[in-house]
Amino acid sequence: MKNNPTDQTARQRAEVDVKAQSAVATGEGDDEIKATDIVFDCPNCHHSLAIDNRGAGLQIECVECGAAVLVPIPEGMKIDDLDLTSGELLTQLSQTRRMMLKSEQHIAELEETLVSVKSRRTELEKSRMNTLHRCAEMVNMCQTIVKFQNEITSTLNRMLAIIAEEQQR
Repeated sequence: MKNNPTDQTARQRAEVDVKAQSAVATGEGDDEIKATDIVFDCPNCHHSLAIDNRGAGLQIECVECGAAVLVPIPEGMKIDDLDLTSGELLTQLSQTRRMMLKSEQHIAELEETLVSVKSRRTELEKSRMNTLHRCAEMVNMCQTIVKFQNEITSTLNRMLAIIAEEQQR
């Protein structure tokens, strides 16, 4: 059965169990390298990568440097070799549906949070505007006080001048 290359790439993305880890080079990681895995080096940083054979021909990100890496197709392998059984497809479909349900629930929670954040932002903006108006009123009051102080100072200076004139007579 011939598949459209675009459909096949999308199918492979959904099927691939990417184990692009440093397990080969360092022995670390929970994933064991299996005989069916493709082991290769990142052409950018030479980090050792391993991926399930269903990843053949896909582009992945190197876990070490983040560069896009094309997974090599082993000699003698055909893309048709990666076709899944109907049981495997049903299992993946079931898992995908569960993940989709969880994602939809998470989206609903995030949307509720967004509504709450928007409401709080509106409240804070109103409070900020109220504070700005009150500050403007206080500035006006302070300017009035300074104006009165200047008038008082001017009046006192005139009084002192009159007293000084009277004392000279």
